[in-house]
Amino acid sequence: MKYEQVWEAVDKLAKINGLSPSGLAKKAGLDSTTFNKSKRTRPDGKKRWPSLDSLNKIIDVCNISFDEFFALVSDDEEDKLTHSIPYVSYSDLCDGRISISADFSNNNWQKIQFPDGKDNLYALDLNTDNFAPVYREGTLLILSQASEIRGGDRVVVFMKNNEIVVAEFIRRTATTLETKEIIGKEKLSINIDDVHLVHRIVWASQ
Repeated sequence: MKYEQVWEAVDKLAKINGLSPSGLAKKAGLDSTTFNKSKRTRPDGKKRWPSLDSLNKIIDVCNISFDEFFALVSDDEEDKLTHSIPYVSYSDLCDGRISISADFSNNNWQKIQFPDGKDNLYALDLNTDNFAPVYREGTLLILSQASEIRGGDRVVVFMKNNEIVVAEFIRRTATTLETKEIIGKEKLSINIDDVHLVHRIVWASQ
């Protein structure tokens, strides 16, 4: 296997897990700069290969085999390991550049790789600091449009005016959606008539 192919497999594994190469390194207990582009060549310009120890750690933490890792240089093999789900950014939804519909087959969105993806999942990129420190800027939320929502679940509420609320679900009445802010924990009562959709957060990158 060529030098470029090994690094390509590292980058693809990070993408599959919804992480940057730095995030993948941290997930495996390595220094966050281990897989940075700047670390892939030596000061004298010679190529630097990732160590076998660091590869073993990311393979282990991502729960794949060594053969599956090296098979990632093939796009076909990448598809076998994961699924594609729709991807949209927070700012695009808030600005109205992209709309969200109940029928996801009508959403002409980009795709992002996510393990165990199902047809009812999609990714929301929080390219905002509005929800820090609980969800920092750059956090990727995986949302389910069909999961049952129970008290205590974290949800994203899409308002008809394009406002987006991230909160803890308490209950739903005939006229209101009762939630609790994830920051400050203040109770927030939302008029049902102002709500477009409510989707449950099933996973969040850190």
